[in-house]
Amino acid sequence: MDFFHQVTLAEFPTFGMEHIIYMFACLAIWLALPYFGKHYLTPSKRHVVAILLIVITLFQEAIFDVFQLYIDDFDIADDLSLHMCGLSLFLTSFALWKKSQAAFELAYFWGLAGAFQAIITPDPTRWPYGDISIFWNFLSHGIIILNVIWLIWVDEMRCRKGSLLNTVIITNGVVFVIGVVNKLLGNGANYWFVCAKPSGDSPFLIGEWPYYLITFHLAGILMMAIIYLPMWIVVNRQEKGGNTTP
Repeated sequence: MDFFHQVTLAEFPTFGMEHIIYMFACLAIWLALPYFGKHYLTPSKRHVVAILLIVITLFQEAIFDVFQLYIDDFDIADDLSLHMCGLSLFLTSFALWKKSQAAFELAYFWGLAGAFQAIITPDPTRWPYGDISIFWNFLSHGIIILNVIWLIWVDEMRCRKGSLLNTVIITNGVVFVIGVVNKLLGNGANYWFVCAKPSGDSPFLIGEWPYYLITFHLAGILMMAIIYLPMWIVVNRQEKGGNTTP
């Protein structure tokens, strides 16, 4: 595959060999780095790794914008960091830095739900730069998940009870704001895909606009609930263990 050409679904089929290789590479990094950090690093060295993760997270986002500006292909209606995953990059960075509970919970739900979909069911039609776009898609989404796993495994952060409902309410508010932003930007702006149906093989995109928004919304809540379930089990067990008297 050559650089600087529009990737097609035929060139990068979902669950094709190249897609599987990228997914396994992401999985290996998601497991290896937090495991090493948890079991082999001192608290001071863990802090250094957290700072490095923040730098890589923000730098990779900035360098791709600079690249697009350099080749005169930056579109304000499409390339701002306003998608769920774009915002999750900043949320995970802030959570790594300040150990912010609110930032962690939003990053947990938005980051895992959005980034997992982008990795498992990618949309090659949004990749205009060949191999560069493919690599950056998995880097930018993969590091969101890596940051969240680090926060859970190494920093031992957990979602509070009620965090799912809070996230659903906040998400609906953000969707409304993003819809207004899309309208103000014009030029086909479609952040959070609220104005037009995205491409890709996602089973959650049923019907055309505006009907797909209903299934997309319900699927998002269902996915966040599924993501919340293991966290709820862990937190519930910890609370029961803490309340047990010898």
